Amino acid sequence: MTAQHSHPSISVSAVVLLSDDGQVALVRKHGTTAFIFPGGKPEAGETGPETAVREVAEELEVALSIEGLIDLGEFTTPAANEADTALHSRVYATKLPPKANVQAQAEIAELLWVTPGQVSLADGYRLAPLSSMILQALADGDLALEHQALEMSLEEFEHLVGEELDALPEGMVEGLDNVVFAVEDRPDDGSQGVLGVYEGFDLPGRADYGYMQLPDRIVLFREPLLDTCNDETHLREEVRVTLIHEIAHYYGIDDAQLHELGWA
Repeated sequence: MTAQHSHPSISVSAVVLLSDDGQVALVRKHGTTAFIFPGGKPEAGETGPETAVREVAEELEVALSIEGLIDLGEFTTPAANEADTALHSRVYATKLPPKANVQAQAEIAELLWVTPGQVSLADGYRLAPLSSMILQALADGDLALEHQALEMSLEEFEHLVGEELDALPEGMVEGLDNVVFAVEDRPDDGSQGVLGVYEGFDLPGRADYGYMQLPDRIVLFREPLLDTCNDETHLREEVRVTLIHEIAHYYGIDDAQLHELGWA
């Protein structure tokens, strides 16, 4: 029998950061020769957009908003800096904020602004496979840089949330007591950056509820979640992450514990 060897893979959020004149930011990490898009691996409990915003802040000192991200989709390419490894990238595009002072920092050795389709690099340097693919698609007009939110009725969205809730591990939901799940269009203040909330007290901080105590609520917001996604697969991923995040609040679990439990 021949042994089967699976190749390692990594998942990241990558950001196509566009200047007003249509140039795109590429970065190169210390000790590497490949130019890549800003971005990186998610931390425990993070959604794709949250990872994108955090990574750009850490690498380039640029503050982005989740609402301003355009989801270009998911792409699989060879990793630039890890041999024999697949890279699964959720790619977002956004405009550089006005008056932003972009600074290469942390693990970034070099920042380069390029025009899609007209990239020239010094000898010894190269484009990462993902960078090459996305820049060529932009040059050819094959990627739309206009945000198109996913459309779904409240009834359809409630059904999808119910399916994702039923698919969560039993150990995560069986301990919930006096908690209900709800779906609303948006938060009371109209914010599009809040995907879900836990309304109530976590389990360690609960007093005796007593007779006829109203249940705590986990609420998912339809419009912000739809606005961050271009397809149903991505929506299900964001709903699942949001459910896990809010259920963790009930148990008093932080992001590090979520990761240890294998829930994020």
